[in-house]
Formats: sequence, structure tokens, C-alpha cells
Amino acid sequence: MVEATSNGTAICTWFVADDANTATFFPQVGSRSDAPETQAVYWRCTVCFFASSLALNPAARHLFFTNTCVPVIDGLDLAQLFARWGVEVIDLPITYRLPRGAVGSWGNQFYIFDVLDWFDAQALASRLIVLDSDCIWLRPVDEMERAIDEYGALTYELGDDEHAAGSAINGLSREGMARFLADHGGSASERIAYFGGEIYAASLAETRRIVAHARTLWPVVVAQSPDAPKEEAHLLSIIYALEGVVAQTGNPFIRRIWTTFHHHNLLSKDRDLTIWHLPAEKKTGFADMFARIADNHSAYPAHDADLLGLTFRQFAGDMGWPRRRPRKFARDLALKLVEKLTR
Repeated sequence: MVEATSNGTAICTWFVADDANTATFFPQVGSRSDAPETQAVYWRCTVCFFASSLALNPAARHLFFTNTCVPVIDGLDLAQLFARWGVEVIDLPITYRLPRGAVGSWGNQFYIFDVLDWFDAQALASRLIVLDSDCIWLRPVDEMERAIDEYGALTYELGDDEHAAGSAINGLSREGMARFLADHGGSASERIAYFGGEIYAASLAETRRIVAHARTLWPVVVAQSPDAPKEEAHLLSIIYALEGVVAQTGNPFIRRIWTTFHHHNLLSKDRDLTIWHLPAEKKTGFADMFARIADNHSAYPAHDADLLGLTFRQFAGDMGWPRRRPRKFARDLALKLVEKLTR
């Protein structure tokens, strides 16, 4: 049992280990979620996530949620590493999951609501920040804490530049979300904002209201009624609309940054963000970060940031910001060619 406390911030990420009966396709990795190497990719990202946060936010509480045992990856015992770093591992089964066959990809994303249920019951911090594991911290959490205190919850809106107007976003359009909202207690509108699921940041009080809405709506979601959410971001967007949560309050802090050869949206102002979300770097930039951490696994992020490469300069090199350096270009291209040849 994690000891409860009524103040402070909890910074978290999570990992669900799917099996053959629950697996779906993970497009950014290019394989099923039950494949051992797919899972290893996410474990490496998780280590990098906590290292980057611990270097900047040593006073925050760091928690990791999973439904499986923490493994050894590339010879590094992650359970021992997390214990040394003070990352609390929470064994939490997944109960928020759509019926088999309801979606073809991202089938375990509703796990965030298991995490929120747990926080509702434990009340261990006054603020909760849950991020995808393929995120890195560039700045301390202080400004985000002040924004959470001001707004109750932070929302990262993805506009038409990310998803074209009228398009289905992972199986449901903004117009479809608006219809679902109107059918389940919300005001009628043509469309509602879509908020990315890579960040959940809210006060404990707001989390409890969000959890209450999720529990009420979940039976309808599981039944996959018309326009029902197919991923966690759909449901969170609908709940934020029900709650009247202010839009775009998370946008100053985080951005979904694409670094592929065909989709490259890096901006000079990314340097000022608190968090980078880098979906295309799971198998490349994060792998390089993990290897460096594994080579120096006895170091502590808060004391040995330079040794572990937990600096903006190193992050920029690992992730190809503002553009790939020659060594990274060659490595990424070689990986891309191998993937094409082995498909």
C-alpha cells in the first residue's frame, strides 16, 4: 500500500502487457502489442521517461503502473533500477478494456481510467500527471503545477493541423464525439475539441469528478453504442466537455512532435516546452537514451544528469531536433530500410 499524502504532485506513466488474447496492433512500433520486442520498446521508453523527470523533479512522487512483473531488458534489471531511483511500482490489473475485436489498434489505452480509479481511492497527492512513456521532461514541473491549481485540469488540444476537419481520429471524428456527448448529458454542438491522450494532468478534486463521469459512461462505451469512444482520448475529450474544462491549457507545456522522414513538424519554440512527446522515436532516440542509461545504471538522475545525458543538448541529438545530425540520419535510415525489407 502506498502511503497517502494530501499534497504535492505525482508524476506517472504506465505499461500494460497484453497477451495473444488481448493484443492489438501498435502502428508506431509496427507489430502486435504481445510481441516481446514491442513490449521491450516501451520498457526502454519508460526508463528514459523517469530518468528525465527525476533529473528535474526530484521532489515529486514518481509512480509506475503495470499489470505485469518488471523485467530485465538488455541485461538491465528494471525493478532494481526503479527501486534505487525511488520510482514506486504499482501492480494494477487492467479492467477498462473494450471487448475483443472492438478495435484493431491501441487496445489497452483505457487503462488510464484504472489509474484514475486508483488515485481516487488512494488520494495520495493533490495533483496527478500521467504521461505516455515516450515523453521526456525538458523543464521542471513548477509551472504546470501552478496551471493545474488555476484550471483544475490541463488539456492538450490537437487541431485541424494534426487531424483534418471531419476526419476520423482513431475511429471517431470530433462530430461523432459531439453526438455522443449530446446523447449522454452534454449540450448539442456540431463538434467538440479533441484532446490528446498523451497527457493527463489534473487536481485530485477534478480527477474525482472525471472518474465519476467515466464510471457512468463506461457501460455505454463497452457496448460500443453509436459514436462510442474507441480510445481513452475520445472519452476524456467528452468528459472534459461535460465538465466545461478550459481548452488548450496544456498546449504551452507539451507537444506531439513528429520526426519521421515523411512527417517532420519540429519548431524552434519546442525548446521552451516542458515536455516533448516523441512517438516516432520509440525505436531510435529512446533506444539511444536507454543504452546510455544502462551503461551508467549506477548513476542517479538528480545527481548525474550530465553523465546520463539528461540535458537539452543530448535530448536534441538523440531525437533529431531541430534536424537529424549525420550519425542519427544514417542510423534511422538504415533501420527504416531494414524494416521495409523484413515486412
